[in-house]
Amino acid sequence: MYCSRQPIRSLIRLFTLLILMAVAGACLAAPPSLRFKKLGPLGGDEPSMLSLLQDRQGFVWIGTHTNGLYRYDGYRAIRYKANKPGSLPHDRVSALFEDRQGNIWAGTQDGLARFNPVGGDFTAFAPTGGPNNARVIKNIISDGRDGMWLATWGGLQHFDPATGHFTIYAHDPAKPGSLASNDLNALARDDEGGVWTGTWPGGIDYLAPGAKEFVHYRTGPENDPRARSNIVRALAFDRQGRLWIGTEAGVMRWDRRQPWPARDIIPSPNSRVTSFFIDQSGTLWATTLTAGLLRWDESSGRFDQFLHQADDPYSLPGDNLRAMMQDRGGMLWLASFTEGIALVNLNSSGFERTVPYRIDGKIAPASNALLSLSTSPDGKLWLGGNSGLGLYDPASGKVLRRYMGDGKSGSLSHSIIYSLYQGASGPLWVGTSSGLNRLDRPDGEFSVTHFGNTASDFINAIAPGKGGVLWLGTGNSLIRYDIAADKYQTYLNDPKNPESRGVNGTTTVLEDRKGRVWMGSEWNGGGLDLLDPSTGKFRHLRAKPEGLPDDNVTSLHEDATGRIWVGTARGLAQLVEGPDGKYSFRSLAAATNNLKTLAIQSDQEGRLWVSTIAGLFRIDPAESSAQLFTPSDGLTDGFAANSSARADGLLYFGGVHGMTAVDPKAVKRVSVAPQIAITDIKLFNHSINEGQLPEGVQLAGAPTAPTSLTLSAQVPTFSLEFSALHYTEPMHNRYAYQLEGFDREWVEADAEHRVATYTNLNPGHYVFRVKASNHRGTWNDEAASLRITITPPFWQTWWFRLAATAGVLGGLWGLYHWRIRRLTRQQAELEKLVAARTAELEESNRKLAALSTTDGLTGVSNRRGFDLALDEEWRRAARTGQSIALSMLDVDYFKKYNDRYGHIAGDATLRTVAQLITSHGRRSTDLVARYGGEEFALLSAATDVSDAFGVAQAICSELERLALPHADSPFGHVTISIGVAVLVPTDASSPQKLIELADQALYRAKQRGRNQALLAVPEQ
Repeated sequence: MYCSRQPIRSLIRLFTLLILMAVAGACLAAPPSLRFKKLGPLGGDEPSMLSLLQDRQGFVWIGTHTNGLYRYDGYRAIRYKANKPGSLPHDRVSALFEDRQGNIWAGTQDGLARFNPVGGDFTAFAPTGGPNNARVIKNIISDGRDGMWLATWGGLQHFDPATGHFTIYAHDPAKPGSLASNDLNALARDDEGGVWTGTWPGGIDYLAPGAKEFVHYRTGPENDPRARSNIVRALAFDRQGRLWIGTEAGVMRWDRRQPWPARDIIPSPNSRVTSFFIDQSGTLWATTLTAGLLRWDESSGRFDQFLHQADDPYSLPGDNLRAMMQDRGGMLWLASFTEGIALVNLNSSGFERTVPYRIDGKIAPASNALLSLSTSPDGKLWLGGNSGLGLYDPASGKVLRRYMGDGKSGSLSHSIIYSLYQGASGPLWVGTSSGLNRLDRPDGEFSVTHFGNTASDFINAIAPGKGGVLWLGTGNSLIRYDIAADKYQTYLNDPKNPESRGVNGTTTVLEDRKGRVWMGSEWNGGGLDLLDPSTGKFRHLRAKPEGLPDDNVTSLHEDATGRIWVGTARGLAQLVEGPDGKYSFRSLAAATNNLKTLAIQSDQEGRLWVSTIAGLFRIDPAESSAQLFTPSDGLTDGFAANSSARADGLLYFGGVHGMTAVDPKAVKRVSVAPQIAITDIKLFNHSINEGQLPEGVQLAGAPTAPTSLTLSAQVPTFSLEFSALHYTEPMHNRYAYQLEGFDREWVEADAEHRVATYTNLNPGHYVFRVKASNHRGTWNDEAASLRITITPPFWQTWWFRLAATAGVLGGLWGLYHWRIRRLTRQQAELEKLVAARTAELEESNRKLAALSTTDGLTGVSNRRGFDLALDEEWRRAARTGQSIALSMLDVDYFKKYNDRYGHIAGDATLRTVAQLITSHGRRSTDLVARYGGEEFALLSAATDVSDAFGVAQAICSELERLALPHADSPFGHVTISIGVAVLVPTDASSPQKLIELADQALYRAKQRGRNQALLAVPEQ
């Protein structure tokens, strides 16, 4: 049945609200600033996204329009397609759902599918009979128990997973209480268990708990049942129990305690609403087809709108959005139909990212690099940057005026602004690279003051001083400018005068409340200078001996208590004045990770806010403690030096992409420990997901949630991959793992090394544990664990050992007496024979060993000795994980040498070269061998690339210094070419690979002209 007819007055009200909805864009709040980041392609794909879900383990599932389903762990996406039996029934996945048992369900274009984690396949479910398109699933919600409601294009369905039974509710023209339309897109369940469905184009249908008939609510005009406002695409109940209704034409809201005609039509863009979401704080969000993202502001009663901005790389990537969800780490995920996945951090507040200039060629280029900021007397902000000067109104979020250096009379002397200052009631002073500009009123003209030369006209910094003066930091000096007299005094560095300015150039200057003038240079060093204005003399405070973190001073700040803070290229310091008038520094560089300080401000609580190249630090001076806020918290990135301001309790920091406004009292950040999961197991470098488990391998549990792993001794190597399922900054997550029974300590790893590999473990029982921290260093309490059993080979089993022991004992007992008689009889003869043969054998072995491994000409090892040594050292390096170095050396033009000087001289030269190489074998384990002809080899264990290459270069140099004559060589003397290779043995490498790499490097050395050493280029 339909709800009661609305009176004429209600119709008039409805049409009025529809008109309001059509022009609602003008009623939205000023564009706020969230920092969105794009997830990037999923395994090389960037499909159209339709649905999102984070499962209880922490993995994110992404349903797409034509590319199937993805499971994402923050680093890698695994794709599931409809391409074989046991796969998805269709590649369009419009809905995702996790039931109470943790099963993942996918609603596709061809029915429902349950993911089976152990086998990595799917079980399909579909109703038999029913209307056309009954398999096309658009939405799934829980029924409050163990079943689920399905919105399909073939009616409403209830599914019981325990029995696989579908109950279908379809439209029947002969039954007014049946579903108004079979085309459903949206579902919501109220606290009583009633189901609300959004139909096309029938408005909303309500099925009460236990009822068989629907109540119909028309959302659009009665006289136009096919109106866009009567096509419902999204439904959601907020925490107050209000029903939010998203249609083809915008948003409605109904408080069910009020009659249906009293529902509100919320001013919103005239666009299809594709989904609603209530985040962890209770805020309602809406995605739209063409109007981007909407956020409901309960206090103002209107939506904030977020759109793609072509000139803002951190705006919403695209405006066509289909679904959203918030993960447990606080990130809001947005599924776009055209631009992939976008994420925004909702766990950090108190920051507003502003991009003041938009693309508008008629006004000025849209450069948002803000090099300087200043507060105006009426609470607005002056913005100076690469594209002129702007007057910005924080209340409206708009730039009210812009000023450019266009060469006209009364305009700025230059469009690049380096410094700004405006007092409580005075003019605005603008520092450019072409003089000091003065503006008395916003609609007035600029006057320009020059200071005698180009460098002095480069105004880096402006600071007010007592008596109506300005202190100017310029490209080559410090200037005291008397405004009233229009006169200036220049302070320059004089190398002959130790009481002059310490260096040329000043980038920051401050006159404190005591009248002392402080200054420094960001690039020229010189430390911190103090000027006594009465005498014109300077004192110099530097890293040594006063303890300044660095002599490059970037910024200066005096807080409310009169403390002077100095920012340097290596961190922050507080100036301390001793009772004897001497100055020193209290360093807070460690609190800011010794990072370059760019700008300093203090809030009303006495805390310092310091912009650096890595982000924004909040510092408690009393505790010397600091918190770092980064772009992931919603800040702009790329802060600029001395670009900051303070107004109405808010702090502003400028940078290359706009500015960040900080409300210190509202700054709040929640750090959620990550969930940790073992994401893959590899045997013989192959994932267990790629096929059947090898013989002797048993796995209990799903590959992404294994509980135990059993391996036979025939599997010498296995690897465990793991992921922290925290998506704010995945590449900054950290890991620690330990194999109990093998690893004595926890092994730490970063996001690029999320694999633990073990080789040739002894048979036994082990427990692998892994834990993780997020980008803020918050570690999870409970590590993921996996029981691992290495089964012994049969000859190490207890039964085999028992049987073998019994057999040996029996055999020994039977042979005992026979052996005693035989030994007694042969003892005398055997002793004599053994003694003679032993002496002969020892002598023969000695001679044979020497001959078999020694080169007769040079006295170093021969090729056989080299091969034996290389094999032994390779095995040792494989066990220890150390590198092994091989240098292949070849005497240049040696055939010509023999031809000219004869073989006797050639042999002597080879002996000299062998002795030279041997002298550079620095350790007892180093081996020198004659590899063949005039070619030698130097094998060095546990030697890195730099040591091996250094020895090779030394051999080249030493042989050249010997200057052995060689008239047929272009060098005039004997030289050598060397190829050096260094490898750490792995399963994929071999001793032969090491020889090949060294030979290749030797070949390149000869190609490049000989008489040199070259390092092998490793294969990618």
